[in-house]
Amino acid sequence: MERQDADGLALYRMLVAPAASLIPSDGNVVVLSDSELSRLNFETLIVPGSRPHYWIEDVTLVSAPSQHLLAASHSAETFSRKLLLFGDAISPNPDYPELPMAAAEMKQIEQHFAVRDQTIYAREKATAPAYLDANPRQFAYIHFVAHGVASRTDPLDSAIILSRASAAEDSFKLHAREIIQHPLHARLVTIAACYGSGSRSYAGEGPIGLAWAFLRAGAHNVIGALWEASDESTAQLMGDLYEGLERGMSPGAALRSAKLNLLHSHREFRKPFYWAAFQMYSGL
Repeated sequence: MERQDADGLALYRMLVAPAASLIPSDGNVVVLSDSELSRLNFETLIVPGSRPHYWIEDVTLVSAPSQHLLAASHSAETFSRKLLLFGDAISPNPDYPELPMAAAEMKQIEQHFAVRDQTIYAREKATAPAYLDANPRQFAYIHFVAHGVASRTDPLDSAIILSRASAAEDSFKLHAREIIQHPLHARLVTIAACYGSGSRSYAGEGPIGLAWAFLRAGAHNVIGALWEASDESTAQLMGDLYEGLERGMSPGAALRSAKLNLLHSHREFRKPFYWAAFQMYSGL
């Protein structure tokens, strides 16, 4: 590992090693990063020694990229088990083909919630207006299984790709600017889509995009992708995530556990490309 990833080792020595003695084993770490460091998943940094390993094996890590959101951090709350699940949308055009594993991923998520607590929008019902009309503030868990796009020129144009709602050109997009206008109290919003974290960072705010929009709307925690996510590995990761949540784990600990399951597997999914795409963002 050290031979293959000298950068991961060098970044650990530069960014983490000076404070390593202050961080307990299996501790909780909150990273406030800016500029290009907001595009780095610190979990992939390599801890040197007799058994070199990724830092995710030592800590539970979440990102709090926004100074504004940190200042407005939430107090402890009791959450319901209500789930709002969107996905398996009908492809609006060839740029966004249907996701072969979307239905299977949704089934994995559904099994961790009582039927009475599920509100599900799939296929032609999975539209942007349906989300806006669903009163999203009543849900503790909101999950999207869809494509995502991040706009670098106008980050609030970043969007989740759903089914077409009308003949209007962009009727299949749930834009970040729409998301922030609908208040949330969700314990966790998961954007199981590519580039959910955003692609452009602003000083003091970190990457602005879909994850930032959900945090700005009031979500306590948001999972977003730093890069293009694999459809197959994402389905497994999300199933393990909700299994951990059902066992009473915190969102950060449940995501870490799901990632470690991939890392310790003997499949292609053990590589960081597959498990490190998804980052936990927290409003704390």
